[in-house]
Amino acid sequence: MYYVGIVGFTGMVGQELTRIIEQENNKELKIAFRMNSSERIGNAKDCDVVFLATRDKESMMNAEEMRSLGLRVIDMSGAFRLSVEEFEKWYGMEHAKPELLEEAVYGMPALFKERIKDANLVANPGCYPTSVILPLHPIQDLIVGEATVVSTSGNSGARRTVEDESNDITYSFGRRHKHVPEMRRYSGVSVNFTPIVLRSVFRGINTNIRVRLNDDLASLSEEEAVKVLEDRIRSAYEEEDLVFVVRDTAEKSYGTKDINNTNRLVVKVRVDDGHAYINSLVDNLGKGAASQAVENMNLMLGLPRFNGIEPAYKCL
Repeated sequence: MYYVGIVGFTGMVGQELTRIIEQENNKELKIAFRMNSSERIGNAKDCDVVFLATRDKESMMNAEEMRSLGLRVIDMSGAFRLSVEEFEKWYGMEHAKPELLEEAVYGMPALFKERIKDANLVANPGCYPTSVILPLHPIQDLIVGEATVVSTSGNSGARRTVEDESNDITYSFGRRHKHVPEMRRYSGVSVNFTPIVLRSVFRGINTNIRVRLNDDLASLSEEEAVKVLEDRIRSAYEEEDLVFVVRDTAEKSYGTKDINNTNRLVVKVRVDDGHAYINSLVDNLGKGAASQAVENMNLMLGLPRFNGIEPAYKCL
């Protein structure tokens, strides 16, 4: 039996973590400590690992407390994903615990599985960056220039309720969003980014990326170039990474319904006039947050990678 703590257990991601861990068939895990801004339930010292489902400022302080107790920490905020300089520039605040950055490992199992296993502090990726990094990282040497990224997200990334009337909000567009340096750092590609929140939709991210192909790839036919890109993305990941490269057909068009409540990421690729157009689909509460965090925990504890994720999330 492993004992788990959740700081921020009443928030959206905290509730999603609780749902996964407290499944009836999940015999290996038990939540022994819960904390939010007004209460503590249980004792953090009893835990093997603690999730911080808190904002950046709170995560810095909570991470120090939990690490001082000798606990392993998975942080869901942006506090430990970047360098001190990048964090302070993009998040607009002083980093209170820069010494902890030295031990932080970026929590994307598809890229850093072996490092995560031994990590004491894991910085769980953002949901938008997950949808951008996984398709771009394997093809960074096949493209040139800056990637233009436009993403829509369900409202659960910000709040638990949806609006009855359609209301789509574009914000922090261009190169101003705090996730831009995270995307650039871990994909190897410079990006501009337009996020759009769909206030009448609950969950799901639909990311669309436009990149210019290098001369060698642009000289191929469009179908040949598509196959090169598809093969590169597909071969970069193991089966357990759950990155699926697909094509729409007359019978099937892939959308957020194919990734919501799953731990998968679906990628579609097209090429037109020397540019690649990549569609990436991910659940912002699942692989973009809670289920990827549980993957990290399982790796850290030596459990099967999808322990507790199934059947809370469909993996295949």
